[in-house]
Amino acid sequence: MLLAVCLAGPTGAAELPPARFIVPEAAAKDLEPLLERVLESARLADPFDPEDDERLLRRLRDAAIDALATEGYFSARIAVEVDAEKRARYALRVDPGARAIVRSVDIRLRGGIEAQPARIRELVAEWELPAGQPFRDSVWSAAKTRLVARVGERDFAAARLVDSQATVDVETASVALLVEVDSGPAFTLGALQISGLRRYDPQLVERYNPFAVGDRYDAAKLLDFQRRLQAAPYFSRVAVDIDATPQSPQRVPIRVELVEAQTKRVSFGVGYSTNTGPRLEATYRQSLVFGFPYTLQTGLGVDTTRSVAFADLLLPPKPNGALDSIGGLIENTDIENVLTRRWAVGVARAATQERSDSAIDTRLAVGFQREQRRPKVGDAFQARTNDVVSSTYTWTRRAVDSITDPRRGDILTLRVGGGLARSGISDTFLYGYGRYLRYFELGRSGQLILRGEAGHTVADDIDRVPNEFLFRAGGAGSVRGYAYQSLGAKTGGATLGSRSLVAGSAEYVHWFTGTWGGALFYDVGDADDRLLDVTWAKGYGAGARWKTIAGPLALDVAYGERVRRWRVHFAIAIAF
Repeated sequence: MLLAVCLAGPTGAAELPPARFIVPEAAAKDLEPLLERVLESARLADPFDPEDDERLLRRLRDAAIDALATEGYFSARIAVEVDAEKRARYALRVDPGARAIVRSVDIRLRGGIEAQPARIRELVAEWELPAGQPFRDSVWSAAKTRLVARVGERDFAAARLVDSQATVDVETASVALLVEVDSGPAFTLGALQISGLRRYDPQLVERYNPFAVGDRYDAAKLLDFQRRLQAAPYFSRVAVDIDATPQSPQRVPIRVELVEAQTKRVSFGVGYSTNTGPRLEATYRQSLVFGFPYTLQTGLGVDTTRSVAFADLLLPPKPNGALDSIGGLIENTDIENVLTRRWAVGVARAATQERSDSAIDTRLAVGFQREQRRPKVGDAFQARTNDVVSSTYTWTRRAVDSITDPRRGDILTLRVGGGLARSGISDTFLYGYGRYLRYFELGRSGQLILRGEAGHTVADDIDRVPNEFLFRAGGAGSVRGYAYQSLGAKTGGATLGSRSLVAGSAEYVHWFTGTWGGALFYDVGDADDRLLDVTWAKGYGAGARWKTIAGPLALDVAYGERVRRWRVHFAIAIAF
């Protein structure tokens, strides 16, 4: 069976197209798009003259032969005939012949890299167009570029391609490849050469520098150095590079070109969620405080369940990337007939470790808080005040293909902590929590999302434990079909924080377009002091998904079996 590729004529649909290609069905997947581009390029380059058929056909034939050669078809033949099917004036029947196979690969690496035989073996083993593979010009070009880049990743900043040959044997439909790369000498790095600073001391930039004088050149670390500077609040533009001159490879200065960012920023946000209703936020950030490169972040937020005011002072990062901060907040909440008033102060150290396939975030925090909790019992509120010193450690591993729109991968969060109440050692508590998300890509349009979370707090007197270390469930992101944080231990008309939490979810999402999709889901879980003695809440339903630059927005309709009612869950947020 043969497939055809047609070219529309310039004089309208009433006339036949001037020509079309006919290709064997077995090669259609590779050749049809290629020949479509040949026809389109020929039309755009020089509109066809309907009176000059010979010139038209010669040009199409030559262009097609050249294009087929880039895909490894070096013995292609094209026969021209009048189109018997009357779909075009002419039909160009393509016989691509045998596709050439790479017969041999000769990779020659010379220069300083010759002192690293193990690395040479590694680079040769990673060559991307090995013997036995079909020859394609695009793959051949990319393989050469990547080989030079890989040589230059470590030590050899001046690596360059010296020679490359692809020798074609048409008779045997084979290609012999030769690549020669000169690595140049091994480079070591020197001191920073910083330009563009007006407000800040050069020592601030040195804090981000992962290199010591005399360290070996490492392109990945150099790029990470630039990325960390760009992510800092102090600079709006960053360029980090070296002068890779082979004649001077030792202790080469690292050039750091900077443009300082504005030191003050005010932002506002508005949002809505069925969990908390409408939300308003305002934040202020200042990255130079009393002449020091400290970052002050302060703000206000209010919704129907919570109002909060906070202030954090972030110190410049440590050389290992750790970020220390000091902060405080005042917060009032009214959730499920529990009124909470608290203020807190604390210190924290956060760090991020980037890996090739994942990122690991850690955070260690120590703080003091005073919390007054007033659950509604009958028509009155009974108050309890706790003064607690606590510490938490959080470890998060993200291994997903996209932070804002993950299609595959997983996210694992583990948190442990403990605290001591003012009343003494008898009111200590221990806390543990874990959450796991897994994304499975099902074909081009489907996706399965599994979520599981569990937590438990050990304490003699649960009333001495702050809400931060207790558990409630329900609402979007938890067990849908139930009100926000309505699942927990009950006292009168109030839902209190509980000792234990278990929740899970399975969700299938199908994307009908690149932007819109639909979902089916089933949630189960609960929070309670005696979790094994209760029947867990179940919720299930369907929803719509809309992709935005910040991630998919969800509108879900869920049925809660325990309460026997439907509930809508929705969230949206806009910052400006």
